[in-house]
Amino acid sequence: MKIIFDISKEDIIDTNQRVIALNLDDLDVVWVNHDRLDEVFKIFDKVEITDDLQGLIKKGAYLMASIAWAQPFGGGNKRTAILITATFFHHNRAEMVIPEEDKELRKLLYDIQDKRSGLNEEIMEKIIFYISKTITYHES
Repeated sequence: MKIIFDISKEDIIDTNQRVIALNLDDLDVVWVNHDRLDEVFKIFDKVEITDDLQGLIKKGAYLMASIAWAQPFGGGNKRTAILITATFFHHNRAEMVIPEEDKELRKLLYDIQDKRSGLNEEIMEKIIFYISKTITYHES
């Protein structure tokens, strides 16, 4: 398995703008802190992985968590993180299915956001485990 990463900054920004356009939260505003978005890519690029399903899950978890942690947008950061990570998995023939009433992932992303010094490894392991329970890989 060769992991494909063809998500750009523009893709993430566009996803956030679509999230904000849904008007799910009256406090959501459209703005982008490009330095924080650059930080997301720095974190993501540093993650060393193997080219297998576990590596794909780890890479996706770091993409999701780094957006939630860096808070590069004026609103919808966690929703954007989940959606762009689902897109990343889709590009790699995998599907992440989150039960509609599930609150565990959202809580984990709030927890990662609260640790301002960096991505907390203990919480990262929980996010990786969560994703591993919700992902399906399609061979072809």
